[in-house]
Amino acid sequence: MPAQPLNRICYVEDDEDIQKIVRMALERIGKMTVEVVSDPMVAIEAIKAFKPELVMLDWMMPGMDGPTLYRKMKEVPEVRDLPVVFITAKASQRELDELRALGAAGTISKPFSPKELPVQLRAIWSKLP
Repeated sequence: MPAQPLNRICYVEDDEDIQKIVRMALERIGKMTVEVVSDPMVAIEAIKAFKPELVMLDWMMPGMDGPTLYRKMKEVPEVRDLPVVFITAKASQRELDELRALGAAGTISKPFSPKELPVQLRAIWSKLP
């Protein structure tokens, strides 16, 4: 379990409606600080600048999908060790296994309960080494 409570999250998501729901859930309900990045092509630089404790990635985004972005993050020393949680509508067992094989800390399926989102993230956080 990490020494400090989860507070700073960077969320990479292209859908504005989902961005708003996640921000509201994590900031208002979870009392966390959230940075939302709409464009996966600039996400690594934004993550480096924000210095989150955890990164959430959408799977399907234009320009670069979440798994590809995650692989690119692994090549950048400043962000490669950050835990990553995927929020995805892709929920087949094969795809979930693919994310685990990449090293994802966890997955949250869409649709999700905004009320439960902070609880789900803290549960994943609590299981990290």
